[in-house]
Amino acid sequence: MKRIPRILLKKPILLGSITFVVNLVISMSPVLYLHGKHVEHYKSIPSFNTQLLIEEQDIVYSALLYSFIFAFIISILITLLAFFLKKSYLEVENLSHFDGLTGLYNRLMFMNVFQKEIQKVKRNRDYLFLVILDIDDFKPINDTYGHLIGDEAIKITASTLQQLLRASESIARFGGDEFIISIVDQDKNAASTIVNRILNEFNNKTIPVSRNHDHQELQINLSIGYTLYRSDDDFKTMLQRADQALYISKEAGKNTATFLA
Repeated sequence: MKRIPRILLKKPILLGSITFVVNLVISMSPVLYLHGKHVEHYKSIPSFNTQLLIEEQDIVYSALLYSFIFAFIISILITLLAFFLKKSYLEVENLSHFDGLTGLYNRLMFMNVFQKEIQKVKRNRDYLFLVILDIDDFKPINDTYGHLIGDEAIKITASTLQQLLRASESIARFGGDEFIISIVDQDKNAASTIVNRILNEFNNKTIPVSRNHDHQELQINLSIGYTLYRSDDDFKTMLQRADQALYISKEAGKNTATFLA
């Protein structure tokens, strides 16, 4: 059963072609076999009416034509079904890997990617950082301006973070207004450079809001906590330290970053 979705995903046209050939063989084989037997029987008769053979051949040709049409229609239906299942399968797969609001990795996908990065840095001796951040005072934003503005703040934060990060860095929406980033680099100061770049960018990041016909710009600020991989770490222990660092940033007045080694 596990192989069926792969066929539908990768080769729906091939699946339709195989269906066409199989149906054609199954439907035509009995007709051709019986026709051959009848021809042998007629030829064994000393005197037989050739008109009967001609009439039977006409019937056989009609049967073969109908078999061809039937096989073609079935193959078209199977191909269309395969394309539909392919689309549905990809949508389900996308939902299982990516966040619906931002298009970023979701929590589960990020955890899978991060586990692979841990294995990689064990071999390469690179530095691996885990960064967790959230939007300051997000609940008052939702309560004051509504969930649509809250969603817009999350989307703007996500797109801005993507622009600030390199292709080698992974980012996910971890839940609510929280985001999580992994950084792999040979430079031990790489994470602090990126974190400072993020803070500087969000010092000037606003979104337009309106309340009681009063139009204004809403400032988006972030609090950040991050940590460095140790040889005995796993994702859970690094997340706990990064989360603790984030808490320290919040207690320190927000709009700042804290590093815990």
